Formats: sequence, C-alpha cells, structure tokens
Amino acid sequence: MEEQKDVYLLSCYLKKWSYTENKLTLNYSFCWDGHYQRRHKEFRLGNPVAMTSELLGQIVKDARYILSQSDEEKRWHINIVNYNDAKPKTIAFFSKIVKEFKNNKRSNGKSRMITARSLDFFYHDHDYDKLPENMKFFVHLNRGMNKVNGELWANALVDFKIAQKMNPESTVLNKFMSMAYSKLGEFDKAIRPMELYARAEPSIASLTALAQAYIHLEEFEKADAIYQQIADNYEEKELALFGRAHLAYKQGKDYLPFLEELFEHDPNWLQEKLKSDWEYKLMPAKKRTVTRWNASTAARYMGFERPFDLTRKAFSHEIPCYFDHEKGTVHFVKEELDCWIDLRNHFNLDGATYQVYEDKLLPGERPVSA
Repeated sequence: MEEQKDVYLLSCYLKKWSYTENKLTLNYSFCWDGHYQRRHKEFRLGNPVAMTSELLGQIVKDARYILSQSDEEKRWHINIVNYNDAKPKTIAFFSKIVKEFKNNKRSNGKSRMITARSLDFFYHDHDYDKLPENMKFFVHLNRGMNKVNGELWANALVDFKIAQKMNPESTVLNKFMSMAYSKLGEFDKAIRPMELYARAEPSIASLTALAQAYIHLEEFEKADAIYQQIADNYEEKELALFGRAHLAYKQGKDYLPFLEELFEHDPNWLQEKLKSDWEYKLMPAKKRTVTRWNASTAARYMGFERPFDLTRKAFSHEIPCYFDHEKGTVHFVKEELDCWIDLRNHFNLDGATYQVYEDKLLPGERPVSA
C-alpha cells in the first residue's frame, strides 16, 4: 500500500545555457513538511510542454528517492499539491526561455543574455495566502536561498528574517542566515544563528565558521575552545592547527610554530591552504599600532617600480589591501604586508624570495619602531 506525501514546488531558476549544445540547466526547489530540497537538471531545448512534463516527473522521482532513504520498505505516492497551478506557469516560463534562446541564437551573438530567468510559484499574494503556515516558512527560506546564490546577501536576509519568525530553530535557515551576516561583516548578528547551526550539525565546516566569527569579535578564548573541540573530535586535526595559527596571528602573537608543524606533516597541503584561506587582516587592539600606507609608499617598501604594479596585484587579491569604494583610494597595512612576505619566503609559496626596502621610504613614512 502506498502512502501519500504532499509536495510543493517552490521555484525554478535558469542557471546556465549553451547555444552551441542547445542545452540549459535549471535549478529547482521543492518542499514538504519538515524537508526542503534544491536540485538542478540539464534539459535539451525542445517543446515547452514536454520540458515541463520532464521537470515535474523529475521532482516526483527526487521526492520518492529521498523518502525511500529513510524507509526502503515503504512505497510513496508523490502528490504535487500545486500541480494544476505550477504546470501552466512552468510551460509559460519554458516558452519564454525557448523563444529568447532561439532569437538570440539567430542574432549572431548580438544578444546573448536570456531575461526570463526565474519563476516563483507563490509570487502573487493570492497563491501565497492559500498556503498552510508551515509551508510559508519554506517560501521565504527558498527566496533567501535564491538570493544567496546570486550573492545578494542583504536581500537574502530580508526573507530569512521573515522565515526566522516562523521557524527560528531551522538548521538550514540558521546556516545560511549566519553566512549572509558574515558576508556582510556583521559578525555580532551572525553568532546566534551560527551557534544554533553548529549545535544542530556539528562538523568541521560549521565549527570552523563559528570559530572565525568569534575571532572577528575578538572572543579569542571561545575561538580557541572551538579549535580544541575540532582537534578532539575529528581526524582532520590540520584544520585545528591552521585555525590556531590564524588565531595567534590575529592577536599579534607568534603564529609560525603552528604552521611549521603543519609544514613538516604535509607541505603541499599547507602551501595550498595558505594561498587560498589565509586572511591577513589584523584585529584591532588597544595596545597594537599598525602602519597604514598609500600605494606609493607600499610600492617603495616592497620594491615595485610603480604603484600601479602593486595595486594591480592587490585588486586581483594577490596582496592584502583595503579599498575605499566611495573615495576610490586604496591603502595597505605594513604589518600585513610583512606577514604576506614572511609566509611566502618561509614556506616557498611562489618559488620566489621577497625583500623589503625601508631605505627607499621617504622622511615621515618610516614606521615608528624603525
């Protein structure tokens, strides 16, 4: 005997397409009580009605497969609750995509962007209002997730906050809500959802994110306790050591011993990790002074012939810098540049040796301790 599961289709989003291969990839999301799913599927461009049937059939397969993972003996009948509403909307959505796709393909490259990109099945109030209250949570969660995919962090938080009022304990919500706050640099607001996420799904990823948020808030003891938790409970102890090195650096303490231990164990791992994940920004501290330079001074210090040669590397994220978008200016912190040089020389990150040239600094540019 089959058991029925009511499933709601939430949205579709055109992720990518290929004019040469005549294909497109569609992201889609659906939910049922207590479960939210995002998936993608590649379609060959064809009849919009056939493409819609293929999508709706795939959602039924996806839901049935997910449910079978928890109970292999049970058979499921999947009922897409908003099927009669979703089907014509999806046909219309695919029809717009197919029309634009064909027009753009014939335009010899003059227009390559497809404007029919997304479809929210509960965009209109009369559709949304008919939903059960527990399903409205998933609508706002999904809208926030769509905006996260577009890196629209502030916009995502608008929907996440609405969803939070409906289900504040949701693990998925807290995970991505904390991510959005972190991306915006609002770590004080990220902590609470991040703690809930890490408590619900303790993993290296969730715990590391929580530790880094504590570091940004200068709650160093809490961050260190998190790294100790990683070291005690997970095999990937390298990440705990790397985190402790970062923690020491942020506090202006000796961080090299942690990295040297990692280098002895796996030099290739450390080199790649330093290139991709080391953050040079120092945390402010009452007793620490930092030396701020403009591009001309920093270029002289590092031996670049022109400031442009330095800023080009800075804008490609090769060298730590701070860019003021309103003023259109860039500045550098000497202590962070020193760390950049030390790491590259000490662990041979670039296969080159870097030097500093304090003798080239003009009067008044030398750091106080020099």
